[in-house]
Amino acid sequence: MIVYSDVIKTSGADEPLAFAPNDEIISDGYTLIPCNADEIDALAKKPAKTVGDVLGVDDEWERQPADVKAKKEAESILYFVRGERVTEAAANVDTGANASAEGGDDEGAEDTSKEVINVVSSGLLESTSFDKKSYMAYLKGYLKSTKQYIPWAQKNREENDWQWKALSAEEKEAEKKKVEQQIAIFEPKAMAFAKWIQANFKDLDFYTGASMNPDGMVILSNYMEDGVSPYFLFWKAGLKGQKC
Repeated sequence: MIVYSDVIKTSGADEPLAFAPNDEIISDGYTLIPCNADEIDALAKKPAKTVGDVLGVDDEWERQPADVKAKKEAESILYFVRGERVTEAAANVDTGANASAEGGDDEGAEDTSKEVINVVSSGLLESTSFDKKSYMAYLKGYLKSTKQYIPWAQKNREENDWQWKALSAEEKEAEKKKVEQQIAIFEPKAMAFAKWIQANFKDLDFYTGASMNPDGMVILSNYMEDGVSPYFLFWKAGLKGQKC
């Protein structure tokens, strides 16, 4: 499994978990779908999952050939993630008291479970708010900072990724060229996405990581065409993955 966190650090420590696609726990499974601004509306119109499908996992994307997915990954600046509303049980706190002494068993006890969005709950996301002027001011600074992390992500991979170390010199050179391509396409596609944000601003919800770092990523959320299932948009360059 790979967990993702915000590349922009707070007080020298990594931003708390921002996003964790979980392939091992099927009920919490969801897929990162690389996309750009012109593809968001089409993805949001996809029909709701049937009961038999794994929650949130985009089967159509998973069925794509590896080379198609790799090309899409290289050409995209965003991750589109479909969320699901799930029931989460309340934490069971053991007070050490004798249940029988307190009035018998749990019959009739209040049900404290609650409905949550899996991406928000498992990602420890915190809701926040903006007006359009303050968000666009934030975005200008964030894009300037995040652009610098595209080559940083490559450097981090070279130093820490066992898969990278197993590549031949030719394969490493090809990977570095992919990073150069990402840097070249980032700015114009980021500007196109900024225009999409402005056009859809009134429909968007905003989330940050648990630290609510004002310099970190603000995750955008809206609803699929069914009006029930939320989707989330992450800046691909603003995430770093770690295998665990």
